Amino acid sequence: MQTIYLSGYTRNTNQGIHQVTFDPEQGKLIKDKLLVTEANPTYIALSKDNKHLYTLTELKDQPGVNHYEITNDQAKLIDHVDVFPGNACYISLDEEKQVLYLADYHHGALAVVSLDDQGKMTLADTISHQGSGPHPNQEKAHAHFLNRPENSNFIYSCDLGTDQVHTYQLNEDKHLQEVSVYTAEPGTGPRHLAFHPSKKIAYLIGELSYTIDVLSMEDNGKLTFIERYHSMPDDWNDFNSSSAIRISQDGQFLYVSNRGHNSITAYKISENGEELTYIATYASQGDFPRDFNFTADENYLVVGHQKDPKITVFKRNKDNGELTLSQKDYPIDEIVCVVSAHD
Repeated sequence: MQTIYLSGYTRNTNQGIHQVTFDPEQGKLIKDKLLVTEANPTYIALSKDNKHLYTLTELKDQPGVNHYEITNDQAKLIDHVDVFPGNACYISLDEEKQVLYLADYHHGALAVVSLDDQGKMTLADTISHQGSGPHPNQEKAHAHFLNRPENSNFIYSCDLGTDQVHTYQLNEDKHLQEVSVYTAEPGTGPRHLAFHPSKKIAYLIGELSYTIDVLSMEDNGKLTFIERYHSMPDDWNDFNSSSAIRISQDGQFLYVSNRGHNSITAYKISENGEELTYIATYASQGDFPRDFNFTADENYLVVGHQKDPKITVFKRNKDNGELTLSQKDYPIDEIVCVVSAHD
């Protein structure tokens, strides 16, 4: 059995963070437990030993981060730290640097939260972006991502509002120091990055342009454009908003989700990581597929929907990247983050 964590908004029926049991033999989610009851845990990060869960939250109307210790399928609150005036949209855990990275869409801001050996969290740094773009959703800066790829000295942020990807380094005081800025095509709306596991290549999903930009990650932290690919059919004229992007650990396949079109699009990655070949687009079987992720063995994709109480599971062919529907309509509402427990 494998464990999947699902979190999201708590505006309707959802009440917090779900711990779901996945049966790889059946290819199905079989048991759901509400692990944590809290307001709007919109994004979560899990330690490699599966014992520590960090979540964005609005605990007692105090937006910030909660740290839970997981023991015997129970979550104990260890600490809470206030960060932004409102809830953030993204969190990642850097265990090597002993920090959390946060992005705040509404305020166009980034934060670094320091962790000590007892699990106590301290706000170490905040940075605000400035700027705008041509799209109606780009009236100001909207930071949406902050993460450090493994084996890298650089931390990368995406700002949907300014069409920029910033490169930072972390100094001894755990402050972010800007190294360079990559500017995407106007109206792209950079949302998230996926990093190739063995090549110095990053893949940028444009929420507003429905595109994937392939970028070279230079030794000095600078990003250089290589090629752009479209994630939507040419004849699609209705609303869409691209969201999650994931890459398989063998570096061979890339997947993105499209909200509005309500689909998952799969690509084959070239050996050098610079080219994408379209495989297929699959209906996600629900409305607004905000996030998805691999199971621990990467044999399946689990898709969460924000506007439908439906979790979908796809069987993944590791040889050709193709997806086959394995389960649909597992009833959990308002899911916007999917995280698998580590092997």
